[in-house]
Amino acid sequence: MLRLERLQTYFKTGEGMVKAVDGVDLTLRPGGILGLVGESGCGKTVTALSILRLLPRTGHIVGGRILFEGRDLTAASEEEMRDIRGNSVSMVFQEPMTSLNPVFTVGKQVAEAIRQHLHPSERELRARVIEMFELVGIPDPAKRVHDYPHQLSGGMRQRVMIAIALACNPRVLIADEPTTALDVTIQAQILELMRELQRKNHMAIILITHDLGVIAEMAEEVAVMYAGKVVEHGSVDQIFDSPLHPYTRGLLASIPSLAAQGRPLTAITGTVPHPLNLPPGCLFAPRCPRAFARCPTAFPARMAQGAGHDVACYLYGERAEVRA
Repeated sequence: MLRLERLQTYFKTGEGMVKAVDGVDLTLRPGGILGLVGESGCGKTVTALSILRLLPRTGHIVGGRILFEGRDLTAASEEEMRDIRGNSVSMVFQEPMTSLNPVFTVGKQVAEAIRQHLHPSERELRARVIEMFELVGIPDPAKRVHDYPHQLSGGMRQRVMIAIALACNPRVLIADEPTTALDVTIQAQILELMRELQRKNHMAIILITHDLGVIAEMAEEVAVMYAGKVVEHGSVDQIFDSPLHPYTRGLLASIPSLAAQGRPLTAITGTVPHPLNLPPGCLFAPRCPRAFARCPTAFPARMAQGAGHDVACYLYGERAEVRA
């Protein structure tokens, strides 16, 4: 359905070139759910914005391909991209309060996408908007279509964002932190709604989050990103039961556990490197407890470990005896 091949997205700044996404390879199969995880600033959102070509003016795709159903979106015209956005590929943005326009009713904002792509009559348009509100579980939809964003709760605003994204029955949905700032009850409702709509419409989903609990519940495959690169990829069972990369292990170990009550939380030392001052070789090496002499020489290629599980780490290369 969607394949990223060596995607490179850089930002030009006064201080130099920021390599926000640097050589990312991903594959999304029809009807599948791919989880994209990692710390803040590792390139997850920029990857999503690159797919839809919604980068700010300073951002540019400088290399690689984005193949949607075999068609390279990096070579598509702006007119072609306008037809794809919201129609074939949609996105639920990170913060609904800032993504929704405060001066238009939520009904008009859902109607905009439908009018752009489906060209219905006014009666059909109103019926479709109310249908979408019912679909995402907004009560009293005929009345709520006239509300403004500030009149809705956080959970209801997020449902409106999902209604906008799904209004034209897209084949791919990109959900960027869809449950951020929502309480656990609303979070569970939003995730269940997305799962139900995915099953009903056979829609493929890219789920971006730093919440590993959400990934465990929703995703089928997981890609772990660090400093603009994918360092590990596998099925959700492989990533959670048999993590290979020291960064993935660190993320999983940092999750609070009831079994570890009274003991200090595990933490990954240091911080994600500044994109203008990246270390040589493996970008995680300065923070890695298992780094050795080869790590600073060059960034390792992703090495297949069987059954679709691969990892970018010298511990699992041809000379894996260096683990000792």
